[in-house]
Parts: sequence; structure tokens; C-alpha cells
Amino acid sequence: MKAGSLDIESRAFWRLAAACIAVLVPLNWSWYVWGRQLPGSLPLYIIAGSAVYFALLRLVTGIRFSDLSHEARFIVVSSMVLLMVFLAFGRADTYHRFFEQYVPEAARMPLLGFAYFAACSVLLRLVIPYLLVRFKLRQRPREYGYVIRGGTRMRWVYLGLFVVMVPLVLWAATLPDFQASYPQTRGLVTGNEASLRLFILYHAAYFMMFLSGESFWRGYMTFGLGRDLDIAALPWMVMMYSIGHYAKPLLEVNGSIIAGFVLGYLALRHRSFFLGALLHWSIALTMDLAVLHQRGITWH
Repeated sequence: MKAGSLDIESRAFWRLAAACIAVLVPLNWSWYVWGRQLPGSLPLYIIAGSAVYFALLRLVTGIRFSDLSHEARFIVVSSMVLLMVFLAFGRADTYHRFFEQYVPEAARMPLLGFAYFAACSVLLRLVIPYLLVRFKLRQRPREYGYVIRGGTRMRWVYLGLFVVMVPLVLWAATLPDFQASYPQTRGLVTGNEASLRLFILYHAAYFMMFLSGESFWRGYMTFGLGRDLDIAALPWMVMMYSIGHYAKPLLEVNGSIIAGFVLGYLALRHRSFFLGALLHWSIALTMDLAVLHQRGITWH
């Protein structure tokens, strides 16, 4: 196949993808067995995942990291840095540890931690990458998927994926790990009741988190490296994407491997990440509603 500015055979892509998955699955498992017990280990996993991908890329295709364009190398390095910063300082626990103490008690809301999480996601995964594309790389943002117009022409494919995912989501919602993880903010539920107003606000922020996430994974990273490697960029993005899920249940982390390849391929083919964000958010909304139903939660 013709892959950006470099030529990669289709069989080489499949070998590269299979090799990356063969490494990624035990890497994910190792995080839940001992990796998460080591302080500061997430950056090491990000570096290790990228190093493995580029070692396999050279082994399978003969392409070295230095063979990539300056723009592609910049995308790789900046993506890793942004991901490390986001995972280290962009989560709700950072807000609770460092910032909540400065918020007057009367002004504290259950969603402030999640709002901080969503705001950091928008800043680090959407705004900064967009500015880098526009002013550092001096390229058109639409070439990185920052476009809605014309980006919905494969909507029936995404709708089909949603229909396929619903039974899996309903099944997962019965599992203890998922019931303990969703919804991602505990402040929605008091006793056996959930606040509909807070739930709507929560999912407005949740959508922005998914939009910024898709713009980062399927936009900045996939389109950025894909300019040189086309779909051969997907295994690298998927490795980073899966590592970015390490706070979630292991089943979901490994499931993100399939989701990453599917959403990345679709984004490359219709040149937009918007429908991927909408699909991702729709599945998350379904998961939250299913978990709350399983727990017998009523609304007020």
C-alpha cells in the first residue's frame, strides 16, 4: 500500500499490528499486576510502548524513526509529552489533592473534580494540539480531522457500531468492576437517588472530554503520523490509547485495542474524528444509564 510519504506493504502492516498487539496485551496485564504500584511508572509505560512500536516498525518494514519527516517526529514526541502531563496532572485526584482546599466550602460541588478533568482534557488534548498544528507545524487543522462539515458521510457505519456495542455495554454494566467505575464521578448519586440536573451537566462535560480525546488520539496522533505512514500509524496510536485507559477495568483497557484500530481506520478514511467522539460519548452515556439501572438508582 502507499502510506503517506513512505511505502509499506499491506502484509507488513498486518505483521506490525499483530506484533504490537502481542506486546501490548501482556504490557497492559503487567500494569494491573505490579506496574500501578510503582510511583511514576506511567511515563515509563508510554516511553516503552513507543519504543516497542518504532523497534517493530524498523524490524518489520525497515523504516527507522529518523526516516520520518520532521513533522511526524514532532507529533510523536509532543503527543507523548502531552499524554504524560495529562495523566500526571489532569485527573480529578490532582484537583482534590492540590486545588480543592482553595475552593470555599459553600462553593464546592460534586462535579468540580470531574470538571477539572474535562477542562484539562480540552486544554491538553484539543487546544494545545490545535495550536501546534496551526502555528508550529503551519498546517491546515482540517488535515488533522478538525472538521465537522463533510465528516459525517460515514454516519451509518458509526450507527451500526453503536448498535453492535449496546448488548456488550449492557452485559458489562452487570460486572462489579464496571459498576465500581461508572459513572466516573461519585457525586451524582446520594443513597439510592441520582440528580438529573447534575447528570446532564456531567455528560455535557463528558462529551467535551470525548471530543478532545478523539481529536488527540484519532486526530493529532493518527493524522500526524499517518501523513508519513497512513494506517501503519494506527498501532502506535493504539498502544498510547490503551495505556491512557489504565485507570479503567482491564477488560475495557484491552477492549480499547479493538476500538482504537476501528475508530482510527474510520477516521483516516473519512478525514474527521467528530463521529468517533459522538459514538464514544453515546456508548459512555449508555454505560452510565445501564449501571445506574442495575444499581436500582432513582432520579430526582
